[in-house]
Order: sequence, then C-alpha cells, then structure tokens
Amino acid sequence: MKEAYQMLEILSQHPQKLFIKATVIRVKGSSYRHEGAKMLFFDNEKQFGTISAGCLEEDLSYKAKEVMVTRKPMIVTYDLRSEDDLDWGMGAGCNGQIDVYLEPVQWDDTNKQILKHLNLGRKVASARVLEPVSQQMHLVLTEEGHTIGEIPKLQVHILEKLTEFFRNDQLIITELIGKSKFIFELYEPNDKLFIFGAGPDVEPLVKLVKQYHFLPIIIDPRSSRCNREVFPDAHSFICEHPERLIGNENFDRNSYVLIMTHSFIKDKKLVNYFIKKPPKYIGILGPKQRTERLVFPHYIPEWVHSPVGVNIFAEGPEEISVSIVAELIKVRNEQRVLMKKQKKQQFRKH
Repeated sequence: MKEAYQMLEILSQHPQKLFIKATVIRVKGSSYRHEGAKMLFFDNEKQFGTISAGCLEEDLSYKAKEVMVTRKPMIVTYDLRSEDDLDWGMGAGCNGQIDVYLEPVQWDDTNKQILKHLNLGRKVASARVLEPVSQQMHLVLTEEGHTIGEIPKLQVHILEKLTEFFRNDQLIITELIGKSKFIFELYEPNDKLFIFGAGPDVEPLVKLVKQYHFLPIIIDPRSSRCNREVFPDAHSFICEHPERLIGNENFDRNSYVLIMTHSFIKDKKLVNYFIKKPPKYIGILGPKQRTERLVFPHYIPEWVHSPVGVNIFAEGPEEISVSIVAELIKVRNEQRVLMKKQKKQQFRKH
C-alpha cells in the first residue's frame, strides 16, 4: 500500500491540518481501482490521489466536507452496475459496486510511529474500528511483534487476527469481531532499487522510478557522478567499487537490482554474485548475447531479466527507462495478484 506511505508524509508536513482520507474497502465486480486505493481531501477543494477514473471524486468531495464538519467517519456506497446510470462510471470502464470509507485523519503519535517503521524499511499492520463509528480505536502491529495503541476487551483476539493478516501478506480486509466491524490494513515501505552504474542513461530512470514508489540507490565509484547534483531524485548514494561492495552490503530477497555499469568485467562479477544470492528482481542492461557471455559457462536463469525492460522497441535512455519501470511495476504487482487468484480458487473449492 504505497499510497499510504505518501499520505503519511503529507500528514507529517502539515501536523496541524485536518485531512479526510478516502479508502476503497470493498469492490464487487469491476472497478478502476481496487481495495486499498486511497486519496486525501483537504483545504476544501484540494485533493491528493484518486480512487476512480474521475467519476466518483466530485461526489466524494462533498461527502468529505460533511465529514470535515462532523468529524465522524462514514461509508459511502457507489453502485456503478446500473445500465440506467451511465454517468456513474460505466463510460470509464467501471461496472461494479464500490464501498468507500471516509475518515478524518491528522498527524498523531500513531501515524508518527507507523511512518518511523516504514522509513526503517519495515512493514506495519493496523486494525481500527470501522463500525460503530462512535468507537474510533486503533491497534498497530509492527514487523517485530510490538504493538502501538490498544482496543480494550478485544485486544487479544484482534492481535491473533492481525498476526494472521500480516502473515498472509494481504493489503486490506474488513472483519467482524464481536459486535464491531474492523478494517485491517498493511502498510509497506517503498522498495529499494539498487542501481549499479551512474551513467547518463541512469538519469531519466531515477527521475521516473521515484514516481512509482521505488527508492533508487546509486552505486558507482565516481564521486563526480555519484552525487545529488547529478541525481537530485535519488534516495541515497554509495560511492564504491561494486566488487568491494557486494560482500558487505545487505541485499535481501526483497531488493530490486539493476546492472548498468557498461563495464563487462564489473557486470560479470555482479551477475555471478546475484545468481548465487538472488534478489527479488535483477535486470541487466544490454542484449541477451552479452548476458550469456557474462554467465558463461552457465545458462541465464529464467528469473534474470535480460535484456532488461518490457519490450516496447524502446529507443534512447528515456524510452528505455519507461520499459524498465514498467517491468519493475509488473514484478512488484504480479506476486500479489497471483496470491489473490489462488485464494479465490481455494475459496471456490470450499
């Protein structure tokens, strides 16, 4: 849930301001966005994010003003399935029922703690009361098993459910516990993207990839290139020779790696290291024949992306950057989509 990360940062920048957060909590049929999609309303007409193709936002803004005045959350249901009501989104490809939860939010200690854990690269799961709206309680479970906040009487039971939710790596669910309905959400840190190489072709890539919730980390021994002046949108810099770095840096199975050094010798060392210790994603710039030479006498593993990027017949650094970012997004999303399909199949069997 990368939008939540951005929204927490917005809240932190305006600690005295009241926002109204809209979250898609349930979808029946098709919709432009899925469960977990979010947006913020603030300062009367201002918005951040979208939850539809534009067919719901205007009406939601009126509902958000109501919540801003009453300070009480509400659930709004939009049924876009009616053939007699084309104005509600069928023209935009929406043909389902969408439940949206509107709630007042501010920068508080709970949100501060959540953002702190996300900035440390750790996931966080939260449970809060959805209904009745008069009981606004919040419980957060960190990746280390620590809790923030409390929900009296149901604490133990909710923690069990929240732990199971965390383990299943779901994004958002609603759950009836006792007489109350809860919303469980998973907050995920932005994904680290380690880019080996700081050539001119990396510049448009870094600028683009940041927009899609990746943290680009530039790795290059040249201090004249590996700096904020050349890459203002980079998350951080490691001015070091790759062969000295790979034995010490912590590249885990959730890391994304791009090899773009333009040096055959450096690329060979990097590729052979990551083949033995696979990250979540590795992409290698250059034609497949070059990668075959890099891994010789072995074969290129199927999970290695070579040539890097989605094949859009890209020309030049800008178009190649688009193809790479498209592939990164695909890899990030496909695992959760597959898990969702598997769960649906299991549900149908039962």
